[in-house]
Amino acid sequence: MTRPRTTIGKRNVQQQKREKARAKEERRAARRAVEPDESTEPIDVSEAELIEELAALHGAVEAGRLSLEESEERREHIRKQLEQIERLAQ
Repeated sequence: MTRPRTTIGKRNVQQQKREKARAKEERRAARRAVEPDESTEPIDVSEAELIEELAALHGAVEAGRLSLEESEERREHIRKQLEQIERLAQ
């Protein structure tokens, strides 16, 4: 048989529960704040089209028709769209 908890023991357990609930709510709030930013623009192309666009981008850089800075920006945009497609598929 267990001994009944003391007042201090009960207070500590209740404090731990409150801290755990507060941390859980903070994690939820952080997720809510992050998720809307990630899916700001709708995706109107398929994954295959994005991969083809990425290949064409590399070809343009190799041929010298596109600067490295501009290619980096476009590649980042394509990568974000591919990540959105992957997230929606899950």
